[in-house]
Amino acid sequence: MSEDDDTRPSPGAIREPAMRRSGCGFRYDPEELSGGVDFSRAHELLHASSTLGVRDATEEDAEAIAERVNSAYRGDISRKGWTTEADLLGGQRTDAAMIRELLDDTLFRLAWEDDTLVATQQIEHLDEHTAELGMLAVAPDRQGAGLGRRMVADAEATARDRLGCRTLRIRVLHQRSELLRWYESLGFEHTGETAPFPTSPRFGEPRVNDLWFLVLEKRLNAG
Repeated sequence: MSEDDDTRPSPGAIREPAMRRSGCGFRYDPEELSGGVDFSRAHELLHASSTLGVRDATEEDAEAIAERVNSAYRGDISRKGWTTEADLLGGQRTDAAMIRELLDDTLFRLAWEDDTLVATQQIEHLDEHTAELGMLAVAPDRQGAGLGRRMVADAEATARDRLGCRTLRIRVLHQRSELLRWYESLGFEHTGETAPFPTSPRFGEPRVNDLWFLVLEKRLNAG
């Protein structure tokens, strides 16, 4: 093989050709390589599925939605992901009957990989200018691969383009510091508002005494 052969590994500096493989099948310019390559999103790129599709939910999806939401937040299965609330709440997060009730007035968006529901979210049109994002749930074994961010981007586009809203809001349990930082990284800001946790056991059985929500909002840019 020649020094310029681009099909073999190169242990040292490579002068030619102008584009070189830098791992994971991606290609970079020499300037990028000399400055160091950022692989922080490699996991997301490698696990992105070409079969992923996002669509509106129907009543026929209620059971699947409830199962996915509960698996992301409650019980031992939720501990496989980082969104778990199992230490804060027992019982269910929702049920199929509740989902069917909510579908009368709110929009659910679902991400499917072939026949598997991998993520859900609820978008409620609160008023002329504001929508609220809720029940954002990603399958525990798919968390950390960028799917949550893709769903939030979808929620923003849906609220802005379909509902005509200027603001998207979210309520997060104040104990969930990691989740709060995640939403902050996506551009959500604290409003100073709080909201009580619902007392109905349909939403869960508290394991701590001071459950309440912080309210965050994000201004939606024009599409």
